[in-house]
Amino acid sequence: MRRNTTLATIALTALTLTGAAALPAHAAEQPAPAPAAVSTPASSPAASEPDAAAAADKSVSVNVSMDQLGSGKAIADALRGIKTDNRGTFVQEAVDKAFKAAGSRHNVMLFNLSQNYHDQFQGTRVYANVQWGNIHYGLWIFESGQFTNQGDGGWINWGFVGWYERNGGHVKFNRSW
Repeated sequence: MRRNTTLATIALTALTLTGAAALPAHAAEQPAPAPAAVSTPASSPAASEPDAAAAADKSVSVNVSMDQLGSGKAIADALRGIKTDNRGTFVQEAVDKAFKAAGSRHNVMLFNLSQNYHDQFQGTRVYANVQWGNIHYGLWIFESGQFTNQGDGGWINWGFVGWYERNGGHVKFNRSW
């Protein structure tokens, strides 16, 4: 489910050229030898305030369409248990809970599907569509690969945990073993 959004690209280019763009602060800039800890992103009004654009109902629905680990139900139950009105907090908790529910052995990516992206995952073990309010996310649990965020960053749109090297919006994930 990839969409090319020219307007978003133009806006991001303008932000980058003016120096106003901020990279997502949820992942370390250096390779992580162990699973990356969920950290607090740099302050950003969009990430710290409840998201008024999301539906008033912040319930979580999860549709697991691929489950090679046999932990899809546990992951879905863990995500449905998240109670927050803050998108950034939701994403942080979701990647942490999915990582733990999947056995803390695989990489995890949660991404807002309304944003542009390119993924090249190997060994995908779980895929789920996750809806928080009216925001639709893709959840991948996988062994290795690469992911490029071509849209807006920050905790409200993406979060990941595992063994990775990050360069801006591009993340290279390594196997844990």
